[in-house]
Amino acid sequence: MNFPLFVARRIRNTHETSFSKTVTYVGIGTIALGTCIILVAFSILFGFKNAIIQKITNFSGDLRISQISGNHSLSESPMQRNEAWEKTIRNHPYVDHLQAHVQKPGILVGEKGLAGVVIKGIGADMPLAQVNQNIIAGSGQMKKGQSVILSQELAQQLKVRVNGSLILYFLNQPNRPRKVQVQGIYETGLEELDKLFVLADRAWVQKMNGYTADSIGTYEIYLKQPVDLNIAANRLTKTLDPTWKLETKVELFPALFDWMQMLDRNIVIFISLLLIVACFNLIATLWVLIMERIPMVGLLKAIGSSASQIRSIFWWNGFFILLRGLLLGNIIAMGFCWLQATYHLIPLDPLNYYMNSVPIYWDWLTWVWVNLSTCALVSLIIYIPTHFITKIDPQTAINYKN
Repeated sequence: MNFPLFVARRIRNTHETSFSKTVTYVGIGTIALGTCIILVAFSILFGFKNAIIQKITNFSGDLRISQISGNHSLSESPMQRNEAWEKTIRNHPYVDHLQAHVQKPGILVGEKGLAGVVIKGIGADMPLAQVNQNIIAGSGQMKKGQSVILSQELAQQLKVRVNGSLILYFLNQPNRPRKVQVQGIYETGLEELDKLFVLADRAWVQKMNGYTADSIGTYEIYLKQPVDLNIAANRLTKTLDPTWKLETKVELFPALFDWMQMLDRNIVIFISLLLIVACFNLIATLWVLIMERIPMVGLLKAIGSSASQIRSIFWWNGFFILLRGLLLGNIIAMGFCWLQATYHLIPLDPLNYYMNSVPIYWDWLTWVWVNLSTCALVSLIIYIPTHFITKIDPQTAINYKN
């Protein structure tokens, strides 16, 4: 029989004073609150990162392949399609699908405004479901050559709605205005995309660029998940034509990924402070429980119990408090995350946060690691106050409350 565990179980719910009960509840509450905040913080952090990365990926792919050139303008250098290479890439174990695009800068003019944009030509190789993820009005399927899909931000700027008309000027053909019809409106919440890109039929944009059907501007590669982005980029680079270059989404949108790295640093500092507070609070709780049971410590020493056995009794007592706190914290965190994910109780300003409400991402592996790490760290820390037991004299301890 494990003597320390047996004694700890017997005294777990037999606190002698209301003060020690209060201290125990405070310890449980501190652990629960700290665990809850850590789990919610990770869920929100991963929610933000996944939502933003998903928006970027849906619009520009994981990897982009373009022609090597000295052209740094928004107008792409043409590259010839390679059907044999496309077939090889589509069968690559890392690749989910491949898309070909053409883009061309221009100016959209409405009745009450104008905007400089980039017309991005999309084809049938871009899944309709991918387009529809961001569509908030109209249709995401191209119906005719001069139909366009523009962002909510541009629609508001140009005062236009679905089925409305705009005048499009291409920069290399300023004397040839073209009338286009708005067939859909999208919203990603990412200003870098929404204020610039307008989707159109790829064949029409190829014609406006003077390209043949075999000439495109870029390939976009979408990877299967989970696949490491850098490993996939290195592997796929080896298959490229020497005149092509490959860029990852991190290289294409460095500002957004730098912002997400800053979030990671902040959350690490925040969680570290929470763990420190939780550890010290449980140390204080266990210290009070030891002080309350000094006569019991003296009695156990008098009947031959070793200091390590008595320390283990109070360690188990602290561990029971830790487990109850973890259980309560997990229940509260799950409840909050479920409510937020289901009902979007906490809204956000999409202009500043790229989304309409606080996102939640359920990563059960992270939850397991948080619980195991918290349990391991606090279990080690609560050994600290038990060292006080070695200094207690049995005779003095027995008469401590007399």
